[in-house]
Amino acid sequence: MSTAFLTRDIWPQLTRAARGSRRGCAVAVAYFGKGASRLMPLPTGSQLVVDASERSVICGLTCPDDLIKLVKRGVAVYSVPNLHAKVFVIGRAAYIGSANVSSHSASQLVEAIARTTDPGAVRAARRFVGDHCLHELTPTVLERLATLYRPPRFPGGKRRKRRKAVTSERPSLPRLLLAQLHLEDWSERDQSIHDAALVVAKKRRQHPRGFALESFRWPGKCTFQRGDVVVQVTDEGEGRILVTPPGNVLHFLSRREGKRVVSFVYLERPARRCRKVKAVAQTLGCTQKRLRRNGVIRDRALAQSLLNIWTVTS
Repeated sequence: MSTAFLTRDIWPQLTRAARGSRRGCAVAVAYFGKGASRLMPLPTGSQLVVDASERSVICGLTCPDDLIKLVKRGVAVYSVPNLHAKVFVIGRAAYIGSANVSSHSASQLVEAIARTTDPGAVRAARRFVGDHCLHELTPTVLERLATLYRPPRFPGGKRRKRRKAVTSERPSLPRLLLAQLHLEDWSERDQSIHDAALVVAKKRRQHPRGFALESFRWPGKCTFQRGDVVVQVTDEGEGRILVTPPGNVLHFLSRREGKRVVSFVYLERPARRCRKVKAVAQTLGCTQKRLRRNGVIRDRALAQSLLNIWTVTS
């Protein structure tokens, strides 16, 4: 067990450690800039939490193209918009300090990092990363963010009035909804509407490996928006009710047929197994009734736990 305070050659050490790691790393770092996938070459099975909010991408602080490279490599990437931590768990060591993953950090900034192999500290750091693996970014979402990316500007520009900063211990979450579904036969008309819009949804997928494209029929006006995260709760009959991993809405379509409105929602979710609603409720420590309702989950703790459950238990 050892602890060291590093102020020199930080990035060569971090890069070398990541490249030589034989197990998945766990990293939570606010910004992941252009070229960051070379600075932090995470191995397959790693978890990476960054701030990939639209604001950070537009400002050039996080580069979606570099995140896409890691996803192709088998790294699970998550976004927490108000993340500010810099935690790197690589092998049996944890590195905690000031450095974002960027060429600006590697070549111009004065950084400091503490490296520890204390088992308790390493476990706590890995658990911190795991607790923030909430909103997984699918390749399709990253491709959309890539269109917003602009190179960063250092420094300069107009000075803005500083806002009073308040440290937050809670990650920002996407809008998370429950959708109660049941198996049913569709009419030929509904099937044809569904299939026509399915073409659009498929075009919005860039890298389907590791992610499943799913769709469901929704009676009435569509309450789902592109960018929402949806958990499907499907009654398959004979008491079998399954809960799917959270999926990002890619596309939706509504059509009026006489006096009725029918909608179809298309989403992309990680290709992980569905779970029985009873087991999910037990894991979350809530009643099944709380999962058997439609609409936005406004209980923040429940939403965070539900987003996290497939990361922790899969």
